[in-house]
Amino acid sequence: MGRADDELAGITTGLVIDERYRLEQVRDDTTTPEGRHVVLWRALDLALDRRVAVLLATGRTRAVRQALTDAATRAGRVVDARWVRVLDVGELAADDRFTWIVTEWVDAPSLAAVVRRKPLPVDEAVALVRQCAQALATAAREGCAHGLLQPDRVFIPTSGVPRLTGLEIARALEDAPQPGRDADPAVADVRGLGGLLVAALTATWPLPGYAGLPRTPADASLRHRRRDVPRALDEIASQALAAGYPDAAALDRALAAVPATKSDTPRAPSPRALAARRWAWRLVPPALVAALGAAGWIVGSDLGRVPLAARTHHPTLPAPSASAPGTGVLHLVWSAPPRVASFDPEGDGEENPSAVGLAVDNDPSTSWTTVTYRGSSHLGGLKPGVGLLLDLRRPTTVQVAELALTASGSTVELRAGDQAPHTETDLPVVASSVQAGSQLRWQLPRPTTARYWLVWFTDLPKAEGGYRIGVTEVALLG
Repeated sequence: MGRADDELAGITTGLVIDERYRLEQVRDDTTTPEGRHVVLWRALDLALDRRVAVLLATGRTRAVRQALTDAATRAGRVVDARWVRVLDVGELAADDRFTWIVTEWVDAPSLAAVVRRKPLPVDEAVALVRQCAQALATAAREGCAHGLLQPDRVFIPTSGVPRLTGLEIARALEDAPQPGRDADPAVADVRGLGGLLVAALTATWPLPGYAGLPRTPADASLRHRRRDVPRALDEIASQALAAGYPDAAALDRALAAVPATKSDTPRAPSPRALAARRWAWRLVPPALVAALGAAGWIVGSDLGRVPLAARTHHPTLPAPSASAPGTGVLHLVWSAPPRVASFDPEGDGEENPSAVGLAVDNDPSTSWTTVTYRGSSHLGGLKPGVGLLLDLRRPTTVQVAELALTASGSTVELRAGDQAPHTETDLPVVASSVQAGSQLRWQLPRPTTARYWLVWFTDLPKAEGGYRIGVTEVALLG
């Protein structure tokens, strides 16, 4: 047994770190080329009753441990929903040979796992890499870089917004650059984005140091392997792999200029077809609804992406069209679901992010749910509120907003504006309810045009073990 193994002997399931994080299950266990041990645990945050990831790093000198702690601290200052948030960092009490880092737990497959089944359509691959580039650009403005982008460090939740992990930390865990890797993390990030584009389109990896996908030469043409790849995109990938862009923001701008392709991806349904599909369940006999719900749960549990608590029958919204005084018939303002993210600016940045898509998934048996808070209905006294942020992608006029919730008794606001908010006060309140019922319909005082719409809870109803609320469906009508 080596030194690192000796050090790990006392780290077992059930150990509580910092009197807060209880280790539950080892999810990854690796040894670096320098012989240092890194173990990833799934753990439970006892204070907030939520899953987190705990990374334990051993076998390091004090100077290297301090560098790792500094890296985690820098990463924790970056605020962007696409980054897996660093929540806490420290050294194990009574034994400073262990550095521990706590991050969000993301219950979603990695890009590597997704493309092993089937590479992405061209437009989806471009959109994914643009999101990653924008996340890196945000980090760069805070003086941070990743330096070791790989397909297993990009997760693809059901919401469709990628989640990246390892900011600053992945590089620090290596202690020293490996052969063939760029010494400059910013250059490495541009190359890494090129690698992610190749991986998304071909399920191969063109850079050294990663064996999770088959290797492909860095100078191999994408168009030789994918006939539907535009020439412009092939050139962008080649330039990125050669570090031909000064930074991630420049690469994002280049990708933005790539025209949409006529791929074999299904055409988006029309608003009328989507509305009919969304509400057809109301005309189906209850027994069939129950059967479909059971089948959906079986599939969801196999994928491991929809927790049982989220797939229960809840109150549902009326049909997504209605008559408002002087306006005629209203319809959903989107033909495809909007981007959705949990919004938790005074907490850890996000709340149950892997389930946000369930609030706009056309399925009345699913919901996004807050964590359970204890001690006070005002989110345990920990923060002023929590909610869901909908990005409609462009300013859109809304006249009526409807919510289906998992319970009655919450205090909820609807806020809207054209700038992405950093706190809830960045968006003005356009409607609110105290002691709301499980079904809400807000007729806005006047039509409101905005891109960002925030469903914001400040008081939660009683639930088993504390206080929580869930959103079954959101509908904005105009």
